[in-house]
Amino acid sequence: MKRRAIIWVAGALAVYLAARFLPPAAGLNGSAQAVLGTVLCGMLLWMSEALPLGVVAVLVLALLGTAPGARPGLVFGGFTSPVLFFLIGVLSIGVAVEHSGLANRAGRFLLRRAKGSPTRLYFQMLAGLVGMAFVVPSAITRNIILIPAYQETLKRMGIAGSYRTGRALMLALGVLHTMASSALLTGGMVSMTAATLLGDFSWLRWFGLMALPYYALLILGGTLLWALVARFEPGALPAHACSKAAVFSASEWRVVLTIGATSLLWFTDALHGLSPAIPALFAAAILLFPGVGVVAWKEFEKRISWELMLTVGVSLSLAQALTETGGAAWLGGLIVRSLTNAESHPRIVVTALILMVAVIHLAITNLAACIALLVPLATNVGLEAGLNPMVCGLIVPIVVDAVILYPAQTATVLVAYESGYFDASDVLWFGLAMLALTIVVVLAIILPFWSLMGFRLTPN
Repeated sequence: MKRRAIIWVAGALAVYLAARFLPPAAGLNGSAQAVLGTVLCGMLLWMSEALPLGVVAVLVLALLGTAPGARPGLVFGGFTSPVLFFLIGVLSIGVAVEHSGLANRAGRFLLRRAKGSPTRLYFQMLAGLVGMAFVVPSAITRNIILIPAYQETLKRMGIAGSYRTGRALMLALGVLHTMASSALLTGGMVSMTAATLLGDFSWLRWFGLMALPYYALLILGGTLLWALVARFEPGALPAHACSKAAVFSASEWRVVLTIGATSLLWFTDALHGLSPAIPALFAAAILLFPGVGVVAWKEFEKRISWELMLTVGVSLSLAQALTETGGAAWLGGLIVRSLTNAESHPRIVVTALILMVAVIHLAITNLAACIALLVPLATNVGLEAGLNPMVCGLIVPIVVDAVILYPAQTATVLVAYESGYFDASDVLWFGLAMLALTIVVVLAIILPFWSLMGFRLTPN
């Protein structure tokens, strides 16, 4: 191990040991404090990349098991979550897209549209994310489909994975991608959970209020990333890229029809009540079934990432443990009291609220659990500060989606991170830039827009 890595590991373990053995803070029990220490230890190791993500996941799981009163259901609860099985399903779709030749076909199509220009390819991708969310609502699923296609496109352009263009493309797919989903009520757990907690939102009402905020952050964030990464490398348009595409093969048709049927089940969940994981697992069964599917099980076994699965499962376990032991409520209450004790200008309170959401989301990686905790806290901040609680609550999902500071914070970023085009430091600096941009966009664009829509921040 390098000296830098040793220092980070030692520091992270010291944080855990302090939380585990020092007397609990006021209002906090020993179990909750130990879980908070485990979360901080994991965050430091994931952000620093001092150890491989999978090694950190195994270590954090072991530390979580030493918390006072820890039981197997608490420690390993994340591995029974539907999210993990949903991820297995969509990973099978991604392998099938690549194995069937669809990724290669999509790469040629993207290359022709971009005319060999990486900048054109990048901004076409940003615009395309909006439209694709209406067809495939899950950002993770879209990433599983799109990442192989863009990898193929970059390879055909002669752009290596270490180049600026690939880093910007994959960062955008990882960090910005979820905002295209959450603009839609049916786009994922963030929008569904927030809408349920805040009241009876119809699909059109949610879209009317949230489309502009999310799309503004998507486009402005993408432009900011393009500017921060600096000038893209020149690309090339191979002669064969303009040749007429071959007809779809039987394998490609089977993958397309399976994705279409799966998306239809996701869109109609209100009718059948199935968890999103169930259609994803049906898709996996079809695509992997001998004689019917397009990928052999042995091939899928080789392609699945244990690092990804372990990290997601452990993140969900940490979120569950924080909630069950009371650590999340204690952390949220501590921050809420600091916001509402002093009288401040409404816009200062909103800025502090955004920072609060970003900080708590660092610790709680399960999006549904994070929203379930933060929306009530935000509405309470609004009531205590004399602000519109609905406006404060609506800010929460926007910040949760826009501000990501390390790869293990969401599965969507992890899927893009697995491509190898960027590292944890890239996520951190872009996340900090997005935090600043989110504050500006909320204050300068979103609050005035909501005021026009009848949702004023203040009564007067």
